[in-house]
Amino acid sequence: MNRRRTFQPALLAALAVLATAFGPALAPDSAWGQLVPRTVEELASPDRLKSERQRSLARELARRHLGTPLTGGETRDLTTLQRLLDGRWIPNADVFSQQALGVAFGDVLVKNLGLHWVVVDDHYGRSRALRWKQEEALFFPVTMLSKRIGQGRRVEMHELYDEIADQVATVKARALPRRRGRVVLPPRPEKQAD
Repeated sequence: MNRRRTFQPALLAALAVLATAFGPALAPDSAWGQLVPRTVEELASPDRLKSERQRSLARELARRHLGTPLTGGETRDLTTLQRLLDGRWIPNADVFSQQALGVAFGDVLVKNLGLHWVVVDDHYGRSRALRWKQEEALFFPVTMLSKRIGQGRRVEMHELYDEIADQVATVKARALPRRRGRVVLPPRPEKQAD
């Protein structure tokens, strides 16, 4: 019995050493594996096609369930999206349709906040996102809605829009040129005399 007690800790220690030494090779997708560097690129054709299919689906859902068309980026689309969510027309398991509403939401952000669509490749996978100019800050409207719905959280479209608009305003303010600690605003175009 005494031999067994000394054997177990020695075995556990040996297994720990082996797991530490060979763990990354055995499980490259785990936390031990190396992280994939994040790349941000313009949308490729497959990404554009998927987005267009989801836009069409979002338009169809709005027409079918509400009789209201989506405008393709106007802020009044937020109300239509909210009504679709409140009506629970989309099952919790239908992630593709939820993400279609995320694409429609992203179009509102693009049109009103000056963002543009990009694709992000990182250790989480490949995702469509929004970006302002070449800044590092990224916004993920496609999955924003589906994750919240999947967690059983209520989604308030206008509040979510305001939250992102505030973050975008911060990104834009930080990008303004600075001189001696002061923000340098770009020159205003002068009014031309008649």
